[in-house]
Amino acid sequence: MKVVVNELEGCKRGLQVEIPGDVVSGELERTLREYSRRARVPGFRQGHIPIEVVRRRFGREVREEVVGRMVREYAARALEEKRLHPVQAPVLDDVKYESGSPLVFRATFEVRPPVTVSDYRQMAVTVAPREVTADMVEGTLARIADRAAKLETLEGRPLQKGDFAVGSLSCRFIKGKGRDLQDEPLMLEAGAEDNHPDFNAAILGMNPGESRSFETTYPEDYNAEALKGRTVAYTITLKEIKKKVVPPIDDDLAKEVGSFGSLEELRSAVRADLEKQARAAERIEAKNKIVSELVARHPVQVPDALVEEELDRRLEMIVTEMVRRGMDPTKAPVKWREEREKARPAAIDSVRATLILEAIALQEGIDASEDEVNEWLREEAKRHSTSAAAIKQRLAENSRLTALRAQIVREKSLDFLVDGATITREGN
Repeated sequence: MKVVVNELEGCKRGLQVEIPGDVVSGELERTLREYSRRARVPGFRQGHIPIEVVRRRFGREVREEVVGRMVREYAARALEEKRLHPVQAPVLDDVKYESGSPLVFRATFEVRPPVTVSDYRQMAVTVAPREVTADMVEGTLARIADRAAKLETLEGRPLQKGDFAVGSLSCRFIKGKGRDLQDEPLMLEAGAEDNHPDFNAAILGMNPGESRSFETTYPEDYNAEALKGRTVAYTITLKEIKKKVVPPIDDDLAKEVGSFGSLEELRSAVRADLEKQARAAERIEAKNKIVSELVARHPVQVPDALVEEELDRRLEMIVTEMVRRGMDPTKAPVKWREEREKARPAAIDSVRATLILEAIALQEGIDASEDEVNEWLREEAKRHSTSAAAIKQRLAENSRLTALRAQIVREKSLDFLVDGATITREGN
């Protein structure tokens, strides 16, 4: 086997492989003999078909099978011999074979560029200070009290803004298709800004036992796909009125929401948590600034394939968010090609940052241990209420365990950079 590798533009490489003609002929003959044993041809017993009959009847099929198999096998051998690791499967450009002659094929692929990172230890970075104020602490306490609020039934007056309407909802689509509802349970805060104005107008002033009907026409650009351009007739029946009662911020609240002996203990815990969040935010800013500086200092070539993968990932995130909000991405007024090109510079920088962090990991001997991988799996399992084994199996099935290990290594490299950096806060 003769192998020639040519450096093309950027991270692209050209691969030319020549397989001796006698090797190809031998593989063709071996495959023809296999066909003669298992093929079925009218007039011959299986396993007793003359080789020439097989050659005439299956010659082209055997040739295509053998050439395809040898191209795949010898391409892998050539890459291993030259210690090349394509970022994606090579693209076959040309295959030439004539009986008795060598089999020659050409392919192109991209590789990660060689990256050497310098001046990354003890980097200096300045971050915006995140101060925790007394107002922030009191605001958090107010939100804790609000989450501990209870709903109490009110009697003797109609529904007012801020009350909670408890009852049932029925609806019928008059214009456009949709799913009709009948006496579905309903709890709605009267007058809330998130409510459709027609709902607020209908329920304010209602008394328990009363029903009101109204029609609503939704605009074509409404944020819920199932209601765009539809006209729906609604009937709301009010069963009872509830009022949210927020407990006072005192020692009793502290004991109710956690193992705190007093309000001051809760207040101290809240401040400590806010301080932790503030330091975490400063650390994230430091990480981003360090990466940005390293990317600016090391304008390494990036493989187009990795950039396209990053662009795919970014657009998939946009689509996922649209679906989560009830929008149909195929009908959204988005010029996807333009969005993709707008995101390209950021995607290139993201890939460049990945290559730089991987290079630092290599230079510093940073790796991901089995315990670290398992710890990541356990944390992910908690977030998704499943088992670490199930997540590991899913990643293995999708060939993503290697990518997970690489992700952990990059995160450790970034932590290494931040831990060794000199971080100052603006104004200090």
